[in-house]
Amino acid sequence: MSATETSSNDNQAKHVTRVAIIGAGIGGLAFAVALTKLVPEGEIKVDVYEQTHEIKEIGAGIVFWPRTWAIFQRLGVSDALEKHLHKKPDNERTLVWTVRKGNEENSADTLEFYRDGAPTHFHRAVVQKSLLESLPPSVEVHLFHRLTSYDESDDKVILNFEGQDSQACDLLVAADGIRSHIRAELIEKRFPDERESIYPVWDGTIMYRSLINAERVREAFPDHLSLHKPVLYCVTYPIMQGRYINMAALVTDYTKEGTRFEGPTVQETTKEHILSIFDGWSAEHRELVKNIDSCSKWTVEYLNVLEKVAIGRVALLGDAAHAMTPNLGSGAGQAVEDAYTLARLVGKAIKENIQIHRVTEAYTKIRRPLANTVLQQSNEMGRLACFRAPGYEHFRSDDKEALNRWFERFLNDFNEKFGWTEKHPVEGEVEKALNIL
Repeated sequence: MSATETSSNDNQAKHVTRVAIIGAGIGGLAFAVALTKLVPEGEIKVDVYEQTHEIKEIGAGIVFWPRTWAIFQRLGVSDALEKHLHKKPDNERTLVWTVRKGNEENSADTLEFYRDGAPTHFHRAVVQKSLLESLPPSVEVHLFHRLTSYDESDDKVILNFEGQDSQACDLLVAADGIRSHIRAELIEKRFPDERESIYPVWDGTIMYRSLINAERVREAFPDHLSLHKPVLYCVTYPIMQGRYINMAALVTDYTKEGTRFEGPTVQETTKEHILSIFDGWSAEHRELVKNIDSCSKWTVEYLNVLEKVAIGRVALLGDAAHAMTPNLGSGAGQAVEDAYTLARLVGKAIKENIQIHRVTEAYTKIRRPLANTVLQQSNEMGRLACFRAPGYEHFRSDDKEALNRWFERFLNDFNEKFGWTEKHPVEGEVEKALNIL
């Protein structure tokens, strides 16, 4: 069976490939947008299924590196997003992070990390809304559709929903997050030896997330570093044209790394609780916490590597394929790269009448290795940020003379974690996939 599905309408043959996307987050919506931009109208039918009764614009700050921004430009989404930026992205050498030792009263900048091309910072809701508004009327978004199972045959996939009619598609794409139901079912059906990979792994970290009104911070602390620079101590950066500061404060229990977290993975917490955790930190840090209105604590988890992220007529995308820790700020970007690569493959398959299973083969051969490299590097970056990476066994923060030498080494190691961005440019990876197809 080819990538096109033949149907009859008034005795005229019409070739339509039916694509079902489960999940209306950034990855799923980016894939829907990419399909409509890269595949001629009338040759594809795209349906997005979301289990909630409304698409809520939730979340906090999110980071995209230049490689992802280039995809947004190709898909025509960048203009809508630029309205929420201080400065239009470029490829100039730019300060990415300021790293400082913050757990003391008089902290100061220790080192700065520069790269060619700055990351862009957004509120997650802004990105989700921009993608949603980029969808043409031909894309149907079905709310309150919770997928319970799927049945795959040689020529189609049947989708079974709770309390809703079953639907059919030619390609099923799971963009339903780290606890993906489709991932679990795919593993049970196709890779039973990898059952342990169904479950998220806790890296021992709790991340306290909040959006802080920047004007209130400015009134009390006009030169606060977080108003102007991205900072890596507790991670902060300005978003929404500088009106808010995104804060992500991470606390790690090293003995819990690699375990499964028991209990709710997202919970509300109080300002007083965070103040107690960061008592004794710098005045700048305490000023941020004082201006918190609400805060949630998130369990930082990731997924173990799968042998394949797509097979037959089913593909995993974004967190459903390779959920990663936030230490490289690359999880959402990798979801967008998944979406763009898979859409390019589907477009070529439709144009050249290529079978769907070859699309998923090419997709998994190219996207799995790179995304899993980023996943592993992100884990290593988390250990490095806590000075727990190999080679840092004798690190001491109280030796001020040696501290700068440690931080120089940290900077070099930090830079190496981004080596994949130069070695694997997006268009080069897409071309490899298209050549496999």
